[in-house]
Amino acid sequence: MTTARRGDARAWALLLLLLLAGCADTVSPVLGGLHLGVRSGAFRVPVMQNAEPPFDYPGQAWKARIGGETRLRIHIATDGTVDSAYVVTTSGYPVLDSAALAGARRLRYRPARQGDRPVAVWAVLPVRYPLPEEVHDDDVHQP
Repeated sequence: MTTARRGDARAWALLLLLLLAGCADTVSPVLGGLHLGVRSGAFRVPVMQNAEPPFDYPGQAWKARIGGETRLRIHIATDGTVDSAYVVTTSGYPVLDSAALAGARRLRYRPARQGDRPVAVWAVLPVRYPLPEEVHDDDVHQP
């Protein structure tokens, strides 16, 4: 990693959401930090507005004990919606990649701003689906 990129990484606060509580069949994936490629100016990063990230852990993947991380490239429009998303790095499982894409399209952000003006940005968003054995008992609510 270049010195400039390390500096950029330190300059931007990354959003890390913890594993959300839910039933074993509905354990939410872990949403990683949003990585932007912006380098100059009075720039403010987009901020997620969803009360809870809209990502679902597919029941069939949970039962089959399938987990992994999908890295998405998302486009956050000036109105805060995600209008484009595609897989940058696959989890190795199409069911997880599809669930990550579907969830990303339901994300809502307070848009990025350049000065006083909202701007559209591309970002890389990791979505991790933990294996059942990685989920702590206190992270899962029994029905």
